[in-house]
Amino acid sequence: MISILKNEVERLRPASEDIAARTELFLATGGKIEEGPASGYTPKPITYKTQMPPASKPLVRRKVEANTLPLDKTDIRSQDRLKLAEQIHQLGVTLTKTEVAAELGVSRRLIYNYAARYDITFKPPTRGGAQNLVRRETDEARDAKYAERIRAFLGLGITRRQCCGKLAIGNKAFERIISAHGIDYPKRS
Repeated sequence: MISILKNEVERLRPASEDIAARTELFLATGGKIEEGPASGYTPKPITYKTQMPPASKPLVRRKVEANTLPLDKTDIRSQDRLKLAEQIHQLGVTLTKTEVAAELGVSRRLIYNYAARYDITFKPPTRGGAQNLVRRETDEARDAKYAERIRAFLGLGITRRQCCGKLAIGNKAFERIISAHGIDYPKRS
């Protein structure tokens, strides 16, 4: 293996020999090499010490008075729920569910849930309301008109499903009308 340093030494050898030859010539002609005085700087001696850990502080026990703990979030929530349920109960005597929701600024779904959970009753609505009780009553005149149209569709050979679609009624209403008016509408054409 060839060393890079050896090659560098060999490359600088002529310059080194030249300096050595000049120094010998200088000394041979009576020259003197003077050494100057020391600069006075002496480095500090290196000392190795093991460092001691710092002294620990004395243990002082403090007496701390126990503060009352704040209410848990679940306790606060349950108290808020009970307050809201009480408000809903008080308003439910004179107002409907929708009016109570508008009064308190909450959703109707929340009012329905509280009513089911806490057995709260409300004033019944005058016009249908959210459960639309007025619409559930059957209108005989309307059903008679539907029966006439169903008979006409039966004559045209339209299927039950197409008939329900054209009348915009559900299958239950269709079944109720044909059974009430004695129409024999086949299930398949």
